[in-house]
Amino acid sequence: MAVAGNWTLFYDWGCDGSYSKTTMTVNASGTWTNGEGASGLWVQVAGMFMFTFNNSETTYAGNLASKSITGISTTFTGLKGCFYMLQAGVPTTFAAERVADKLNAQGK
Repeated sequence: MAVAGNWTLFYDWGCDGSYSKTTMTVNASGTWTNGEGASGLWVQVAGMFMFTFNNSETTYAGNLASKSITGISTTFTGLKGCFYMLQAGVPTTFAAERVADKLNAQGK
């Protein structure tokens, strides 16, 4: 499966069902950027996708399935979360909106 392209990242620090979202561009060069101004590196191996944030230990890792990725995230400083990603063009049944008092995708 080709991972490079445009995605929507839905993330939930604490895995309580209150997802926020941001756009994410995954570049073929092994880098990515998101709609919150963050960037980092990514790798895909054997059906797994993992990405890290520049200047941070925040890491996401998940399973690839068709045009989606589902997995877990951590800051390695106490925060743990759940996430899923949908490739551009995949319809969603609900819209997660970032709430002002919630943590961003990097756990800040």
